[in-house]
Amino acid sequence: MALHFLKPFLFGLGLFALLIFLGDLFDKLPRLLKSPAPFGIILQYLWLEVPYWAARVIPLATLLATLIAVTGFVSSGEWAAVQAAGFETREFLRPLLWMALGVTAFSFAVQETVLPMCFARSQTLWRDRIHPEWEWDKYPDVILTGGSGQFITARNFFPKDGRMERPVMDYYADGRLVRQLDATESNWDPTAKKWIFSDGIERRFGSVVPPEERAFSRLESDLDTPPLVLIPRRKNPDEMSFRETVRYLRQVRFLGASPREAQTALHSKISYPFANLILCALGMPIALRLRRSHRAATASVALGIGLMYVWAMEMSKTLGVAGRLAPPIAAWAPHLFFAAAAAYLHKKTEI
Repeated sequence: MALHFLKPFLFGLGLFALLIFLGDLFDKLPRLLKSPAPFGIILQYLWLEVPYWAARVIPLATLLATLIAVTGFVSSGEWAAVQAAGFETREFLRPLLWMALGVTAFSFAVQETVLPMCFARSQTLWRDRIHPEWEWDKYPDVILTGGSGQFITARNFFPKDGRMERPVMDYYADGRLVRQLDATESNWDPTAKKWIFSDGIERRFGSVVPPEERAFSRLESDLDTPPLVLIPRRKNPDEMSFRETVRYLRQVRFLGASPREAQTALHSKISYPFANLILCALGMPIALRLRRSHRAATASVALGIGLMYVWAMEMSKTLGVAGRLAPPIAAWAPHLFFAAAAAYLHKKTEI
């Protein structure tokens, strides 16, 4: 039973990952051809993208494996023999659910280890070497993170020029604001490797109210983060493990930004692997309805249903990030819907 599931699962995993990878490759091909990056860097980027797409299509491969396994039992006559012998058909198919549960655990493991590491590295290569972000003109109204406890807000940030307009730099210690630099402009000094603040006010916060203030025309700060490193890069949840997402959520809340994206991603990391178990349960009654269909038709059905499932999950996540759905509902609603569909089909089909 495990081999009947495992062989088409591996085949489907490779097939679906290749199809989606090629689609993404053709979409990025014009920028890859114009990129100044060496050919070796581009190859490294493409290779690191493979685990990401493979992890995304694991549920589709699980559905295909279930459909092929069950239709194979029907075509070979094993299904009829099981029924004629009076064997409980649910018991006969239960090993497939155990395999899907194993794939769910495997998906969790990949999501927490290989996927964040490879995807984070591929995104770094894309941002820094293939399609450099420092070539972009400016970042308006940004929040930047310097060293430990250092946060900067700026009206405009020009990374290529190493310049900020209207920067305000806050220093925190033990969760409390202790110092602030409020300046007209700040420029990166490549010789001193420091940010130089111009025409501003330095404030020190303590037990004295109001805070102590001191005007300055030029102040060499202790901010030594280069402009290209300081670029405000929004972290993709796929670049983080579950624990890293929890830490990132705390940081977002501390900065006063909207936590909806991080909250939705956190719940999705828990819910996404369970798609394998639900699609396996959904695939069993569908396979019995397909009966003796050709494998190409079975693969088409698996691709169609699987893409509908993935589309529903992505759409629900988008609604969660936009605030239209609560993060737990956004992460679990598609799973509940397809689980209900699986339960209905099981009831209508003799299994």
